[in-house]
Amino acid sequence: MADVHDPLADARALLDAGDVDEARRSAERLTSDPDPSVAGAAWMIVGEARYRADDEPGALVAWRAAAAGGGSSSWLGWRSVAGQLVRDGDLDGALEAYREAERRAPPDERGAIANRIAWLLKETGHDFAARRAFNRARGAYASHVPYVSFALIAICVALFGIDVAMAGGDVARQGDIVNDFIGPLGIENVISRQAVAAGEWWRIFTSAFFHLGLIHLALNMGALYMFGSVAERMYGSVEYLVIYLLSAAGGSVLTIVLDPTQSAAGASGAIFGIVALVFVATQRHRAALGAEGRVVTSGLLVYLLVFTFVVPGISWTGHLGGMATGAVLGWLLPPTRVATLASFWRRPEGGELFRPLSPAVRVAVYVAVAFVLAAGTWFATRGGIG
Repeated sequence: MADVHDPLADARALLDAGDVDEARRSAERLTSDPDPSVAGAAWMIVGEARYRADDEPGALVAWRAAAAGGGSSSWLGWRSVAGQLVRDGDLDGALEAYREAERRAPPDERGAIANRIAWLLKETGHDFAARRAFNRARGAYASHVPYVSFALIAICVALFGIDVAMAGGDVARQGDIVNDFIGPLGIENVISRQAVAAGEWWRIFTSAFFHLGLIHLALNMGALYMFGSVAERMYGSVEYLVIYLLSAAGGSVLTIVLDPTQSAAGASGAIFGIVALVFVATQRHRAALGAEGRVVTSGLLVYLLVFTFVVPGISWTGHLGGMATGAVLGWLLPPTRVATLASFWRRPEGGELFRPLSPAVRVAVYVAVAFVLAAGTWFATRGGIG
């Protein structure tokens, strides 16, 4: 049996090998093929070859030809046209090209294209249309269930119930269960410089899981559901949990550093970290969040003003320590589970133009933040603070 010769595969192999000129010439011979799928694929190779040769206008012409051919590569042509128009600064033209690509793309590709459309609509001031496009993109990706946020809420509620049960008949003596209550289990876990210095370092984390009354619990759990769900969708469940714990630790460490006589508990330090994370990541990395992003942006100021500076008895050190930790992580680490501005820049073959941070780099950032918090704990308990 004779080998089946595939000229398109040969042209692609030449391009992959870096022989740009020969790949272009080989593909150009196929652009007049009567089969629109073959001609369209050939035009895509020609466009990529011209792009790699720094002939962006020529690449755009080739991709337009692929888009107009009507074959199976038509949607790829429109997507490449849109990417080039973004690079050229023609956002309105890119919008129309992405819409054409979305209409022709396979179902599993439409969500990603809808996300790019939404971002461009947002950038061009079409907020209502952007919201619809974000909703369409989320529908294509399927809904996200914030399992870690639900688990954290369940743990906090369960521990509060256990603390009430352990207090038994002494509940009233432990304080007002609605406004000011701390049970025996909570007393053993509130953040306290003296206790941490005595070796009970786990309080740096566990203090975030105990609350001082039903109102304190309800307010924090409502905020955790609202903001935590967004952050978990942005960073994924594992990283979100790490960020939550580090933010909780950030609030505890700043408390024992700046206010060593204070005893405090509650998830608000961790929640402030999550709020700051989402706010900073949205502004710094231009994460495409749609309506949720706007809720977080506006809700951040309300949360800070009302719960930190208006309500008496709030641990401002816990709030600011958690917020600083989350802000640093949001600045250094782009989200991994939602589109960002950098992810919209594509190579002609469809790959991302800017490589995402490697897992090793992300782990190094988390370890570095943990080291700083550990150093702060040592400084507060062993470094000579009186």
